[in-house]
Amino acid sequence: MRAAACSAARGYSDREMREAVDHRTEVRFVPAQWLVAALSVSRLVLSRGKFGKLGIAALLWSLTPRKLKLFALGIVAAWLIVVAGALAALALLVLQLS
Repeated sequence: MRAAACSAARGYSDREMREAVDHRTEVRFVPAQWLVAALSVSRLVLSRGKFGKLGIAALLWSLTPRKLKLFALGIVAAWLIVVAGALAALALLVLQLS
């Protein structure tokens, strides 16, 4: 009903309204880095300085650029593949020796 009211008020046809709705893009909220930093500092003040290592790591991770996060993810994935291969080799060695 609201779309019909908008189309009548602004002069858009129903077809134009449907096309606009079909072609809309996804909008995501991404907070500014200064906002994340300000909230973290306020959390630090409100908790009277108890901001553990995990909290500091979370703050640094939230301020890290996306490309660096993807690079770190690639390194972790490669490391996991190497560890899985090493475990498979050890399992085969145990099977061969027993």
